[in-house]
Amino acid sequence: MNNRYCYLLYIAFTVLVFGISIPTPAQSKSKDSYKFTIDLVKVTDDKVKVDLQPPAIDKSEITYHFPKIVPGTYSEDDYGRYIEQFKAFDKKGDTLPVAKSDVNSWTISNAKKLHRISYLVNDSYDDGLTKQVIFEPAGSNIQKDTNYVINNHCFLGYFDNMKNMPYEVTILHPANMYGSTALNDLDSSPTSDRFVTESYNRIVDNPFMYDIPDTATIRVGNSEVLISVYSPTHKVSAAFLAEKLSTLLQAQGKYLGGKLPVEKYAFIIYLDTKPFSYSHGEGALEHSYCSVYYYPERPADKLGPEFVDHAAHEFFHIITPLTIHSDEIQNFDFNSPKMSRHLWLYEGSTEYHAQLVQVQYGLMTPDEFLNVLSKKIAQSKAFYNDTVPITTMSAQVLGKYKQQFGNVYQKGAIINMCLDIKLLQLSHGKYGIMNLINDLSKKYGKQKGFEDSALFSEIERLTFPEIRQFLDTYVGGPNPLPLQEIFNIVGVRYEKEGDSKDSSFSLGRVATNYNVNTGRVVVVSDTGLNWVGKQLGYQIGDEWVSINGKEITSTNQRSVINELYKNAKVGDSLVVKVMRKEASGDPRPIYLRSTMQKFPVRRLHVLTFMDNANEEQLKLRNIWLSPRSGDISFH
Repeated sequence: MNNRYCYLLYIAFTVLVFGISIPTPAQSKSKDSYKFTIDLVKVTDDKVKVDLQPPAIDKSEITYHFPKIVPGTYSEDDYGRYIEQFKAFDKKGDTLPVAKSDVNSWTISNAKKLHRISYLVNDSYDDGLTKQVIFEPAGSNIQKDTNYVINNHCFLGYFDNMKNMPYEVTILHPANMYGSTALNDLDSSPTSDRFVTESYNRIVDNPFMYDIPDTATIRVGNSEVLISVYSPTHKVSAAFLAEKLSTLLQAQGKYLGGKLPVEKYAFIIYLDTKPFSYSHGEGALEHSYCSVYYYPERPADKLGPEFVDHAAHEFFHIITPLTIHSDEIQNFDFNSPKMSRHLWLYEGSTEYHAQLVQVQYGLMTPDEFLNVLSKKIAQSKAFYNDTVPITTMSAQVLGKYKQQFGNVYQKGAIINMCLDIKLLQLSHGKYGIMNLINDLSKKYGKQKGFEDSALFSEIERLTFPEIRQFLDTYVGGPNPLPLQEIFNIVGVRYEKEGDSKDSSFSLGRVATNYNVNTGRVVVVSDTGLNWVGKQLGYQIGDEWVSINGKEITSTNQRSVINELYKNAKVGDSLVVKVMRKEASGDPRPIYLRSTMQKFPVRRLHVLTFMDNANEEQLKLRNIWLSPRSGDISFH
């Protein structure tokens, strides 16, 4: 998804804040809590003041932390670096000694006397100075009297071993501003809002956006869905996006059995006048009850399809990982996290559901659905290491396999498709992937995580020994998925390469990725170059600057290339300006020259419906592609 699901050329990814934490009975009885005030009225130099009346401290020294990382970003962002003027006070208003332990932590002495903490929060959206940029849906925006994007991990912290106690947050705001969130406001005042959650994980899982409101609501089953848009030049309205989204959400509601596990959900959309962000990404960060979106502002008809595509994925996170998640997520460590092995489930199943629901409820044709699956297989095979077990990649996604993360949206989705078809075969059409998800949800649910190493055994208990063998071999093992075997079950022909009568222009058949620091498309492989690519003379590491004088970036490359191909004629001049590093390491501009030429299109990983499918294949195919939510019920 380069969007950081999210970067579809650009992947990054959709992204998943899913911290879920439930207080222990002892904590539930305690009246002690964190009491925060966030002041959006007295804002100076784009900095917001935060005051905290802390819970009782029984230690002589205590450390207050901001996260190093939050779930779903898969990057160490160090949110404490945006905190300034951190001070601690006793009841008399005298300051207590404070020492900065590291970039995210402050240690307070004489902590038993601690009565109040105050600090200023700077915003990440204006941070164009550091290379450690934060993907915007996970960051913060402070525009006085205009817009505030409040991801709570940017504004609120926690003490050692004290995350699982109530958080009470009061937000002071101008009377003409409205706070969009999935939480319920407990304050009837027009200038302040009050929110209470049972833990730090829960408040972090619920961001806010304050601005002059542009909102719309959609009723989906038992849930109220809020769409909130900040569009600075009013190119996009909440009503427009709600209209585009409604049909999809109604289908998703039916797909999930009609009763959803959330009573309120929020789509929070921030549009920026800048042509591209500091992170050079766009897309979404998903939470259990909402999702936050960041895009450069563009006409509504251009943004609508992209937003709906992303929203189809994000909304399904109300199932995984909200109702199904491991202990690593249940008790997420924001400063030294241990990652779960099962991103193939959290992200992969979510992406599969987002596509399957559309074919089951007539929002795409079966042939279009096969085309989506074909592209996912092709992208997985072309850009990721197919021999690395996806569970291993998932567990080590912050380190060794960070660049492999995007495969959860490609191979992860195909894994879930294979499981779905295999389950339908073994159960004679009576039990599929959503039945499995439903059963896992009933066993675990919002309040209980599963043991990471025990998930395969639990799935085997709920299904068949053959499913455990599949998981061990193809999910926990290094073996390529048995695609031909699986597709044959539902009468679909799979070919690694197929003929085509079509021809198309080419920029050299070069493999590219993107450079997050420059925002440019970068050449990562030259092994498959055609005649044009060889004449241009690409080198690995070349970064595209312009094509025939038109600036090209990681976010606009699709439109630039499509426009080029639309207007080009065979034999036209082709000039690709790249930045290429010299021996000294310094980049310099190079102009690569060739001519526009058309080449036969060879289709990879081709999927087609068999004309001679037998009765059993047709039966399972029909079940696979038809609504089957009668025995599904999420609560």
